[in-house]
Amino acid sequence: MAQGYPPRRSAGMPAGGRRGQQDEPGRRGRGERPRAEAFDDDSEEDLPPWAGLGIHPTGPGGRPIRPPRVSMDSDEDFVPAEPGATRPGRRAATRARKGRRRLLAVGGAGVVVLAVLALWATNTWPFGSSKPAPVDSGLVTTFQKGEFQTVPNACSAISSTLLGQYLPGKVNRVSQSAGSATQSQCTWTLDHKPNFRVLTVSSQAYAPSLLATGDGSATFSAIDAYGQLMQGLQNPSKKSKLPKAQMGSAVGLGSAAFTALQVFHVGAVTDEVTVVVRDRNVLIDVTMQGQEHGGGFGPVPEATLRAAALAAAHEVLAGIH
Repeated sequence: MAQGYPPRRSAGMPAGGRRGQQDEPGRRGRGERPRAEAFDDDSEEDLPPWAGLGIHPTGPGGRPIRPPRVSMDSDEDFVPAEPGATRPGRRAATRARKGRRRLLAVGGAGVVVLAVLALWATNTWPFGSSKPAPVDSGLVTTFQKGEFQTVPNACSAISSTLLGQYLPGKVNRVSQSAGSATQSQCTWTLDHKPNFRVLTVSSQAYAPSLLATGDGSATFSAIDAYGQLMQGLQNPSKKSKLPKAQMGSAVGLGSAAFTALQVFHVGAVTDEVTVVVRDRNVLIDVTMQGQEHGGGFGPVPEATLRAAALAAAHEVLAGIH
C-alpha cells in the first residue's frame, strides 16, 4: 500500500449544507472560503488525530488555512494573522488576562504587607502614638544638696564622759562590726556585777536607689529604711520571736525620730531601749540594754536606759553635721 500524507480535509460544504442541493461525493468546492466556525476554539477538539500542531486545513489551491490571530489585549476575535504565526484563541487570551490580574493583585497585597511592616519597624505607625518616651523620668540618681555621703566612725562618735556616766566602771569590750565611709557601727559592753549593760551605736548614709520610693533619691532611701525599722519593732515577725515594742516619741532629733522599749524574758529579764533618728539621708540607730534581774545582776531603771540612748543619738548626730 502506498504511503503518503494524510488526506486533506475538504473545505467544501457538507452534504445537505445548501438548501435544495447535494454535493457529489469526493467533489471539492471551488472559490469558497471556509466558515469561521470551523476554526473556532470550540471545534478544535473535532480535528482528527493526525491533524497535529504542524498540520493545518487547506483552502482552494491547497493554500493552508491557519486559525485567526487573537489580540492579547482585547476581546476581538478576528485579527488578521501574519503568515506562519500561531496565536492563542479568545479563551487563552482571557486566561492570560486573568492570570495577569491575579499576579497584580497578589503583588499589590505584598506591597501593602511590606509597607505595614516597615511602618511598624520604624515606629511610624499612623494610627498609634507617635509621642516619644519622656527623656526625664523624674528619678534622682545623684546626691542632692544637703545630703550626706559619709558618716563618722561610730567608735569615736561617743564621748568618754557619756560612757563613764551610763556604763560606770571598766568597759569590758569594744567591738566594731561595721566601718566604712557610708556605714559604721560600734558596741560597748559593761559586765560587772551588779551591772550588765550594752550600748550599740550605728549610722548609715543612704545613696539614691531605683528601688526606693518617691523620686528614688538618697533621702527617700533613708525614709524607707526608717519605716522598715519602725515596722519591725511594732510588729516583729513570728519567726524572730521578738517581743513587740512600746513606741514613744523623740523630740528635737533630726528630721524624724522615735523610741521603742522591748522586754526580753530569756532566762533573765532584760530591757532594751531603741532610738532611731533620720536626718535627711542618714539613719542613726542606738540601742541601750540592761539586765533587770537574774544571776546577780540588776536592776537598771528604764529611765536610765532611755536617757543613755537619747544622749548617744545626740552625739552621733552632732558628729555628722
